[in-house]
Formats: sequence, structure tokens, C-alpha cells
Amino acid sequence: MPRTFDRQRQERAPLYEALEAYRAEANTPFHMPGHMQGRGAAPQLRQLMGKRALACDITQVLDMDDIHRPASYTKEAQELAAQYFGARQTWFLVNGSTCGNQAALLAALRPSGEVILPRCAHRSLQAGLILSGAYPIYASSPYDQEAGVSLPVELEELERLAKLHPQALAWAVTSVTPYGACAQMEGICQAAQSHGVPLLVDEAWGPHFGVIPQLPPSALEFGADCVVQSCHKLLGALSQGSMLHWQGEKLAPERLNLALRMLQSTSPSYLILASLDLARRQLALDGERDWLRTWKLALELRQWLNRQPGFRLLERGSAWDYDPTRIVISALPLGIDGVELERTLRYRFQIQAEMSDLANVVLVLTPAHGEREIELLQKALSTIASEPHGWISREGAAAPLRRVAQMGFPGFPQLLLTPRQAYFSPTRSLPWEEAFGLPCAELITPYPPGIPLICPGERLEREHWLYLRELQRVGIPLDGLSDPHLERVLVCA
Repeated sequence: MPRTFDRQRQERAPLYEALEAYRAEANTPFHMPGHMQGRGAAPQLRQLMGKRALACDITQVLDMDDIHRPASYTKEAQELAAQYFGARQTWFLVNGSTCGNQAALLAALRPSGEVILPRCAHRSLQAGLILSGAYPIYASSPYDQEAGVSLPVELEELERLAKLHPQALAWAVTSVTPYGACAQMEGICQAAQSHGVPLLVDEAWGPHFGVIPQLPPSALEFGADCVVQSCHKLLGALSQGSMLHWQGEKLAPERLNLALRMLQSTSPSYLILASLDLARRQLALDGERDWLRTWKLALELRQWLNRQPGFRLLERGSAWDYDPTRIVISALPLGIDGVELERTLRYRFQIQAEMSDLANVVLVLTPAHGEREIELLQKALSTIASEPHGWISREGAAAPLRRVAQMGFPGFPQLLLTPRQAYFSPTRSLPWEEAFGLPCAELITPYPPGIPLICPGERLEREHWLYLRELQRVGIPLDGLSDPHLERVLVCA
């Protein structure tokens, strides 16, 4: 359904306009930050950012509004965002979507209250469970064994758990995944409404959803109570710039306000805030044209990839919907694993992908791309396919295929303690061999994509240790390890 908004009003960018007006006043600063609009910045920083950007790097001064009690420019900018995206209220986030996910859980839950959510979710939800003290009821998610990726939780699984746990305080769902797979949001939203629980949606990878019919719709269109979007991931906002959208009656906006006051910085970057304002304006005024062109580029690239021997392209598959601008490529038929393909693209062809895993490389297309970038990518992939033995490891072409097939995904561990109980539990360090069967005290996460393999309170098992060792061996970063050598681990005492 096309979005309806006041185009003339959307031409405004009040935060940006206020920031430029303050810079033009050329005030003599005696306020934060300490570089005083660039006067005291290191020469290298001045060269990196430029005088104009540093002059706009301010925080709350007279007339510039306050993100925690907006009354003028920030208030108007957030209202414009709410109008465009179709929310009743929108908050700008300078701590990324992590902050929005945590605020939503903190606002909707209470200690010991149950929440239904997929175990295959970003680690920010684990932090939200620790902060809120809620008891997680984990929903299982389908796993595409051939592609080596988890898919979004299905409606039937949520309904099954809702019957077993009718007192659950909320449902939390991830849609879209870092691989572009979307959940059945229309049915999930209707089901949550019928059960009378607020639906919290991590839509970090979908701020462009609903701009054109060729892209999936946003969960906001179906009535989700709370939707978090990372505008820096795919729109024109600066890194860390995200939005939290609210609608409906099952979650009090005052609770969200309170949570954000606790979680958001009291010294927000006005460069990030202004970039959110401008990203919304750009999307409202030019989004249809820009994303239609991007979709066409993605479609042409997909058609080209499907004609290339040696590459496997992740399509919609069994996911309910899929973002066609997310290009997920596997070169396993050439004997090249995902990590090696990412490194080859970067160090040989100066092309940096979004992320890689054992099997795949993920590429993100946005309106910033044109024919030139697509041609460079195609040339690089053609070169790799024509001489694969120049890129593979000394183990031989079959090694990555064999390794991925042998490892597989071990599944998620058994929950022994809630994340909060584990976080506040006394801990001790043990060799991994002695820790099997005990509750973990760490949040161990392959990053990206940021989905924890082992969460605080979950039972440590040998197969997960072996899987972590394999990930580390091929070069996938592991976050949260107290011992980066994987010899010891923290357990709950």
C-alpha cells in the first residue's frame, strides 16, 4: 500500500536547519564538546571531518532542543518521521537499534514475566532480557541447511508457544534477518492482536521497507506496536542513527520514554540527529525513484549471478518474504568458503562486503550504488570464477565444502538460568572440558551477524565449543569471550 503523507511538510528538515543556523551565528563557544566547534581539535581530525562538520558537532545549547524532552526542532523532526513512516510517535536513537530493542523490552516487560521471542535474534535482545529480568520463552526458527542460514520465526511456532504460555507479556520478533529473509508479519501482527499482547519488531534491516511495492512492507503497516529501524544501515543517516516507532494501545509511550531516558546518552550527537532528519526527508521526497532504480539494479545483478557457474545465490526459499536488494552469494561450488570470498573481494579487488559466514558473503545494495559499482563486482566475481585455484586454501577446493557439510549448525543450548540470573551470578573460570553441562556466564556471539551462539544461563556443550573453534579457525570474529584462545570459559558458580 503506498504511503500517504504531506509531501510539502516533508520538505522540512528542522533539526538540520537549526544546526546550520547555530553554526552561521559564529558564537564563541564555552560548552561541550571540548574541541569547541573544531578550534581545539587535532589537525588530523579537522582534516578528516572538515571545519563545517566540527562546527556542527554540538550538544544541547540554548534553542537547540533536548532529545529527552523535545519541545521544538527535535520534536518537529520526530513528528515528521512518524508521519512519513506511519507511526503514532517516533523517537530518534543515537545508540543504534540496540538501544531501541532494549528500550522496547524494558518498557513491555517486568522481572519474571514471560516473553515469547526467537532464540535466533540479535544479542541486543539478550541485553534487554538482562535489564528487564524477564523469563524468555524461546521460539525455534527454521534453518536452511543448504544455505547455512537461520530463517525468521514462523507464525505456527508463535501460536504454539502462546497456547502453552498464555500469560506472556509480549512477543518479540526479528524481521528482517541480516540475510534479507522476512517473517510473515501480517499474520503475526494479527495473531498478537488476537492474544492481546504487544508485538515488538526488530526491523533494523528494513528502514526502506514499504517505499516501493517491490520491497516487503514494514511491520508498521500491519499494526505492530513497536518497530525499531536502523536508518544508518540502508538509508543516508550516520552510523548509530536509528528510529523507534510506536503505535497501538498495548504499550504505553510513557514507558518507552522512561526506558530511553535511561538508555540513551544525555549528550547526543547532533550530527547523528540531523542525519536522521535528512535521511527521512530524502526518503520521503526521492525514495520511490531511488529505490526503484536500486531494485532494478539488484534484479539485473541477480539474473547475472544465476547465469554464472560456481556461484549460488540465496533466493526467497522458504522465507515468507525477502528483500531483493540483499545479495547473498555462496562460492562453495568453487571450493571457496564465505570468509575467504570476503577477503578475496577486499584485498584483491577493493570491494568490501557487509559480512561473511562459513558459506556466504552478504552484499547490501542501496541508492548509493550505480552501474559502475555493479560492473566492478561482476568483473571481480568473473575473475574469481575463472581461476578459482588462485584463491582457495592449501587444503584444496573440496575442503570448504567438506568442512561446512561436516560442521553444520549445532543448534542452540538448553536454558538453565534466565539471562539476568546468570548475569548476576558469581562466576568462575574453568577449562572448557570441565565446563560442559554447566550454565555459561558469557554472551558468546559470532559477529556479524550478532546472533549469540551461547547466552548467559545456557548449558555449555562440547558441540558448541567445537563449532566456535571452527568459526575462529576460518577467521569469523567471536565477541564476548573472556578467553579469546577458547581454552577457558566463565561459568555460573
